[in-house]
Amino acid sequence: MHRDLKFNIISEGQKMGISATCEKYNISRTIYYRWLSRYKTLGIKGLDDIEKKFLPINKTKPEIVSTILSLIRNHPDYGPRAIKYLLEEVGYDISESAVYNVMKRNNLTTKSMRIKYSTKKDKKITRSYPCFDDLKSGECWLFWTTHYGDYESLGTIYEYTIFDYKSRVACTRLYNTLSPECFEDLLTAAAIPIAQTLTFDIKHLCFFEEHSIKGKLKDSFLSNINSIFQNNGYEVTMHLLKEEDPLTHLKELRKNHTHNCLSFLMPFIHKDVSFNSLKIHLQKHVRAYNLNHKSLYSGELYTPVEYHLKSTGTDLILPLWAYIDRKY
Repeated sequence: MHRDLKFNIISEGQKMGISATCEKYNISRTIYYRWLSRYKTLGIKGLDDIEKKFLPINKTKPEIVSTILSLIRNHPDYGPRAIKYLLEEVGYDISESAVYNVMKRNNLTTKSMRIKYSTKKDKKITRSYPCFDDLKSGECWLFWTTHYGDYESLGTIYEYTIFDYKSRVACTRLYNTLSPECFEDLLTAAAIPIAQTLTFDIKHLCFFEEHSIKGKLKDSFLSNINSIFQNNGYEVTMHLLKEEDPLTHLKELRKNHTHNCLSFLMPFIHKDVSFNSLKIHLQKHVRAYNLNHKSLYSGELYTPVEYHLKSTGTDLILPLWAYIDRKY
């Protein structure tokens, strides 16, 4: 592929969203970030073709990977071809080699490995809590949803937030429905890329027990979330924070962030802007909060990103996408 086309793809990704651009040009996100890294280091010359010494990049969607792993768990005797046939029965048409690549990345290429995997229990959600006093920045995420209300022109609005307990780095998006798919979108398109950029070592994910998510925490949902984390190199324990417990410091973090977001959005809601515009306005606001809004951490003023970098000793330049609005 010519370097000018690579440059155009990089530029389009910053404006229109990396996932959509990669799908449009049939390339993986890994390839995209490799090109972006070369361009940032070497300029346009860095996009010239070089000898490739890596294996073909996987393009299998997370939901298909989750289905493949589930089939392997139920049929450990089956190889890639048999699993491919089972996938066709549930509506997925992918190649035998793609199935094998999923097996390879998960160390499931031999029958003995698959049998061992099939006897391993999925992680369930626990009602025990992390030791919050011992946590480091980037190790514990809180997740919640908040119903903003029902509006004639905008429909029902829900805030979805993944919030790092220690640094207070926030990933917040708006959606019209309560569904596992919305959470997975927030996780894969926003939270995990930020975690990888800031070198978070995610160990815990805490859900608030409430009417809006309590019924969503099914085994299939938790299994999908666990697979997403594992596929990105994280081993995460999931916790359910009981509503009847005090948890004052956690509730205060949630209350302050949600109030900050809703207060910012209300003038736009009253102006009757479109839902897509409202989402972009919030995206800009949350980005400014993470990068520019200073608050007290043990008596000193830092932005959430500044605090994380200081507390972890990281010297980091954020990638371009951190500063550009991306549609979702």
